[in-house]
Amino acid sequence: MLTKDPVNLNYPPLFEQPHDELENSQPVVTFSHLSRAQFCQLPKVLQSKLQSNLFGVVDKYQAACLRDDTRSQYWVKNKEWQKVSYSAYKLASTRVAIYPKQTQAPTKYSGAINNGSIASSQAALQSNNFTNKGVIAPNTPAFINSQAAAQNTPQYINQQSYKAKTTKKPRPAQQYTPAIRIYKPELNSTMLLKASHTVRQNFTTHVLSAAETVEQLAQQYTGYKNANLIYDYNLGYSERKPAKAGTSLIVPNGWKLNIEGSCSNSRSVVIQWQGPTSGQITLQLEKKRPDEVSFWQHYAEVKPGIYNVTVTASGATDTTTFTVEQPTLAYEIELLDEAGEPQANMGYKIRLRNGHIITGQLDQNGYANVSGPDFENAKVSFFELDSEDWSVGKV
Repeated sequence: MLTKDPVNLNYPPLFEQPHDELENSQPVVTFSHLSRAQFCQLPKVLQSKLQSNLFGVVDKYQAACLRDDTRSQYWVKNKEWQKVSYSAYKLASTRVAIYPKQTQAPTKYSGAINNGSIASSQAALQSNNFTNKGVIAPNTPAFINSQAAAQNTPQYINQQSYKAKTTKKPRPAQQYTPAIRIYKPELNSTMLLKASHTVRQNFTTHVLSAAETVEQLAQQYTGYKNANLIYDYNLGYSERKPAKAGTSLIVPNGWKLNIEGSCSNSRSVVIQWQGPTSGQITLQLEKKRPDEVSFWQHYAEVKPGIYNVTVTASGATDTTTFTVEQPTLAYEIELLDEAGEPQANMGYKIRLRNGHIITGQLDQNGYANVSGPDFENAKVSFFELDSEDWSVGKV
């Protein structure tokens, strides 16, 4: 006959859990330091978490120890930063792990943090934070912390006290005084009147009258009676199709020199130059911050001589002095026969780079000296001799 074994009530159930042991939910965490360059590479959400001092960065060894803690956060960067699990974090090359700095209540038998000691959540609800009716007022730091402890979630610090700690004193506004400087021309320099990035040919407009010709106009402005010096700047006109009286022609008229520099904390620049020519001009500048630099330049009409330039901007002044020269090239022409004897009174022809032709005659010693500002790359020939009868000798 089957009988039931008596139940021994002296032994505790096999799966009964202890009730009096507290779980250790306070791991020892060491936070790492990030350089400014590393911090700036993080996304805005991570930067705000670290700046608020609620979270700290842990290294890969700490991250491995905290991988089962739900408060740990793991971030990796592929194309963009994103929050991932620990398994994806440990395989990534660019990664960051963060852990909250604020102490969290235990999982079971949790308590609120009060003056560095752990008390039960019930004790926290019965603390001095009660109102006269015995209930903590909602939306207060004490109520939020006690609710967080009961729900096993991270606590929040007093926002009012946190803002008071992080409030920065306003910095005094830095004062900037106006400044001006001339870059070109440099002090005591010499500028040559020839086409370059600093010197430009100046032009003017002239209406041809019935009493003058284009050749006379070229003689007046260039010094050479060559109509092509005018027609080169006026398309549609040439010696075959000359300009008629009343035609407005563009003619070269001297040179312009570039004056340039910089200034700060000013909206305008006044440039004055004195010498063989003089003038004054006010340049308006774009509005910029007081610590930004503005650049300016102006092409002024100049002639050979010494110039003084003064530049003013909101009380700041800078000056420079320079010399403008007209370059002059000289040629010595001497014609000798095969025996080395001079060939007197032979006619010569010089073709300048601008196309103008100058003719002359050698003296009794077969010698001539010519010079001028436009003699660069000039070509000399003897029109009384065939090209095969003479050649250039040693210079």
